[in-house]
Amino acid sequence: MLLEALLVLTMLPREAGTAGRAAVQAVQARLPPRPAPEAAPAPPPSLSLVARAVSNWREQAGDNLAPLSLAFVVRHAATEPGFVARCVRLNNYWCVKQARWSGELGGDAEGHTGFATAADGADAAAQLLRRYYRGYGRRTALAIVRRWAPAECGAPRPAARAAPQAGAVSSAIAPQGIGRTLRARFLARHGRGGVARAAPVAVGLRVQPWSARARLAGHPGRIPVPRAAALPPLRPSADIATGLTAGTSARPGTASAGSAPRAAADPAALLAPNRLAAEAAALPPLAALPKGSLLDLSIPAPLCAGDETRIRNYAARIAGSVGVGPEDDLRLFGEDGGAGENLLPVMRAMSAVELGTLHASRDLIAAAVARLRDRPAAAAAAEP
Repeated sequence: MLLEALLVLTMLPREAGTAGRAAVQAVQARLPPRPAPEAAPAPPPSLSLVARAVSNWREQAGDNLAPLSLAFVVRHAATEPGFVARCVRLNNYWCVKQARWSGELGGDAEGHTGFATAADGADAAAQLLRRYYRGYGRRTALAIVRRWAPAECGAPRPAARAAPQAGAVSSAIAPQGIGRTLRARFLARHGRGGVARAAPVAVGLRVQPWSARARLAGHPGRIPVPRAAALPPLRPSADIATGLTAGTSARPGTASAGSAPRAAADPAALLAPNRLAAEAAALPPLAALPKGSLLDLSIPAPLCAGDETRIRNYAARIAGSVGVGPEDDLRLFGEDGGAGENLLPVMRAMSAVELGTLHASRDLIAAAVARLRDRPAAAAAAEP
């Protein structure tokens, strides 16, 4: 067929015009269609623990992150931009921890999940929020954040392992220490060659030639010997608590068996009854403190002030996205478990807090919310 088409094209005159083109098209219509070249299949995404990134994170970030200008830079930049958070490289825009999620490829050292696609990460975040809201009863922004991003300063940290010193001896070689071994005792009494060490020679003080001791060197009996100064006789000290307490009739400087205890044993005996309370009442009052402030002693001080500030700022950010307070109900899900209208803005705000400059796009979150609504109840009950 191809040979016939070539013969027809070569035999047609140049002035054939429309009739020639019609004949060519008729021959091409009888030819079999040329198969399109098969594109090489893309390799499946994988998680690299060395790079702490999923292999397709740049393509996923360019399609599913906002603002679009920064997402374009992330996808096509020759080097990784400095504003890219670690969870972006894991296709995990909410920093969800590992729990055998759908599309989970592994996790980093902190337990953050690496997902095959950004859609898998969005589905996991939506399912986890429903579990918090309906399963755990965490309906406020502050309650959700305390579980989602808990404080870490109160957790005990592993003690740093001290670097081994030069010349340190292993405990397996000398369990009782190098100083208690027979070899150490032998070397303490003898030299390294086995020769006993000589006793140290006492060296006297050097006498200066112009001193008095040098002038009296030939007359040792004339060297003055200092004598200890005689101490004055000890006198009994007066009891400072005598006469200050009620019912005491002893004179100053004397002690009686029925007198009040000494001040060293009972400092409160120096004050008359209610004297301390009277002096405290006479002091000027402090400035009035607002209820609930850090200086209000009626409330316990926070154990982790730095993380508590971070948690409250996080909660205020996601609560403000739907116009409520940090301790108000977010109304994320209905009584039947269906996703509410506040789920999308709350997930968007949480993504912005976790990623910083970037955040998940509206289309990505809307698709995850739609899939969550279509998820059957039996599958929702079996969520991790």
